[in-house]
Amino acid sequence: MAVDILYDNGKPAAAPAVAGEGGDILFYQSIDYNSVTIIYEAGSTPQFQPTAGDIAITYNRDDNTDFCVFYVTTGVGGPTPPYGDYPVTFNGDYDPNIYTFRSTQDVVVIYSTSLYSSLKQNVANTYKIGAEIQKSHYSNLMIAYQKRINYSVTIDNLRRAFWGGVKDALYADTLFLVDNCQSPAKAYKVSTNSNTFEVFNNKFKNNITLDIAL
Repeated sequence: MAVDILYDNGKPAAAPAVAGEGGDILFYQSIDYNSVTIIYEAGSTPQFQPTAGDIAITYNRDDNTDFCVFYVTTGVGGPTPPYGDYPVTFNGDYDPNIYTFRSTQDVVVIYSTSLYSSLKQNVANTYKIGAEIQKSHYSNLMIAYQKRINYSVTIDNLRRAFWGGVKDALYADTLFLVDNCQSPAKAYKVSTNSNTFEVFNNKFKNNITLDIAL
């Protein structure tokens, strides 16, 4: 298994918009319980087409808690009448244990090394997912009135480089943990609020725990 991190600090201030980097979802079709074909509107002649290894986030423009993270498996180019004026199509996999794709998610954004993202490969060999269940109750009957589940992912304690290694990835505004060795492939939007590293000769060796965005 090889685990990568795709990370992104946003579009540079002077960078032009790239037709195809995202848009309104025109059509979707479930391939199976964790794979979806999505067609979205580029707005003008597409300058970019998602390809395998890119990451897509679908979300509800009116509710940013309603989203799903996809690992793009294939990109399908060309016109797809009757959907929109400049349609772009891709197939993607997601982890149904963590995310849910819903019809209310009406916008998609693509993250790709062909756009403004960077990829740090082979960050880890293995990882584990932690789950924390929180419930609040009232009365002696223990009636639940509020509940939540949080997930985190911990990558193994390989000896890694800090500068020129994982520092830029972990410090980025947006990052994704990518596992493309499994079938289906999985991608998670993650973040780190605080981590401490003891760096010797630009090397450190410890587990890294990241929160999974939900």
